[in-house]
Amino acid sequence: MNKSGKKRFLIRMLLGVFIMGMLGGLGTGILYFYNTSKEKKEFRQQGLDAYSAGSYEEAIEAFRVSLDSKGYLQGPVDRDSRLYLADCYFLCGRYEEAMEQYDILLKTEVEHIDYLIYQKTIAQGLLNYENDNYKDALPAFETALNAGHTEIAIYAGICAQNLGRESEMVSYYTIYLTNYPDSAYACTKLADYYLQDENYETCKKYIDLGLSMDDTSCDEALSWLNIVYYEYQLDYDQAYRLIKDYMSRYDVTDQVQREYDFLSTRQTTDALTSLVQ
Repeated sequence: MNKSGKKRFLIRMLLGVFIMGMLGGLGTGILYFYNTSKEKKEFRQQGLDAYSAGSYEEAIEAFRVSLDSKGYLQGPVDRDSRLYLADCYFLCGRYEEAMEQYDILLKTEVEHIDYLIYQKTIAQGLLNYENDNYKDALPAFETALNAGHTEIAIYAGICAQNLGRESEMVSYYTIYLTNYPDSAYACTKLADYYLQDENYETCKKYIDLGLSMDDTSCDEALSWLNIVYYEYQLDYDQAYRLIKDYMSRYDVTDQVQREYDFLSTRQTTDALTSLVQ
């Protein structure tokens, strides 16, 4: 082989080595992207499964791992995963973290803008509510109500109550009870309001409605309101019977003892006889 032939052979050999090196590097890159993309997809699916099962804390961890994993051309998938992550934070009551994710999405998202702004607004409202900042929380809840989210009316009612805006409070609790008729809490709040407002007929309607529900979480408060209602109706015998039953089931506070002492001095002979029998 002459010098020219050796040179061409050497060039082909070096070129072959170079190409093999390039292919090897490319193969390593493809394998890297494949493995990382596979990990990303697997954790994303775990997140989706946990989300569907209502295991939002578990879903958060899976979506975070998926988003931290590198992948090739994963922008749209990552944005979708981040939206799920934000909603999981929201559903777990981790509102600040939810808002951080909504802000990230608002910088890159071209769709769902209204939804993201809405969710961020409500997250901020709920955060204000948790911090007893009812003044700033209420406008966010009003936004939700105007959008048809009647489930938020209970929070709006509590805010209005703490702000001393009674007519709005009644309106919000009524909206909530209309849409969620098994809410003993709303019944309790409305019964208490109408008792103080001396609208005894409406008060009694909500007391009886609340006590008839399967939800017994407010029975103690409703039972107390029932005692006071009968006292205000000057039906001391019935109020006395009710407070005797109340004291057998709930803690006897100083207020309860004073009410009992008061009612016991106003019993008729017939009523006392029936109690003894």
